[in-house]
Amino acid sequence: MTDTVQTCLQRGRRRLMGAGLENAELEARALLAHVVGLKPLDLYLMPERPLSAAQSQLFEAMIVRRLNREPVSQILGEKEFWGLTFRVTRDVLTPRPDSETLIEAILGEIGARRTEALRVLDLGTGSGCLLLSLLHELPSARGLGVDISAAALNVAQDNAQRLGLDGRARFQHSDWMADIAPEERFDIIVANPPYIGLEEKDSLDPEVRDYEPERALFSGPQGLDDYRRFLGDIPGRLAPGGLAWLKLG
Repeated sequence: MTDTVQTCLQRGRRRLMGAGLENAELEARALLAHVVGLKPLDLYLMPERPLSAAQSQLFEAMIVRRLNREPVSQILGEKEFWGLTFRVTRDVLTPRPDSETLIEAILGEIGARRTEALRVLDLGTGSGCLLLSLLHELPSARGLGVDISAAALNVAQDNAQRLGLDGRARFQHSDWMADIAPEERFDIIVANPPYIGLEEKDSLDPEVRDYEPERALFSGPQGLDDYRRFLGDIPGRLAPGGLAWLKLG
């Protein structure tokens, strides 16, 4: 019997619900939409659309990965943030909606300066979502994203190219600000550093604990070690009138 959108969706939803996953309906729909090359909402319009054997097998493999608690973003290889689509791998944190508050705060403070040639520094850039979202909103700005992970920098560079922002974004391997040229100053500094204490590790969801990079999550026993390492360097890196925004735990 040939699988249809409806039968696959029902089966996938039932299995995810049986595993106790709260967003079973949305997740099954997102995975199936990716398989058939449609938007999730479009599946409502074509429940009887048949799937090929290869599509059914791919959807089944995705459901199994999700049952193993792999994040949907990593299964799909992408995540939306600030209305933009970012490539995601196990080398970077999945962009999260609560981090969009940083973008909102910065844009609200910048106000009329949006068209100026602002210089942006993103500490621990990961996927590049903060830096690239800011550059998307600030048409004359240029930015530098630094990270200690070479693999993360590769993902960020790829995202810059995908979004057409590679001409205004550059990326550099650096342990926080240690390897940035001494003369560089920035109008905006933004950071979403590791802030989870190692003592909290066992309480995290498997999607976070088992699949996201530990170096981007944990910062000493209480989650404060990295703040202590770079906070003192921020004032000397700000241009006159510059400001810094940090995400806290």
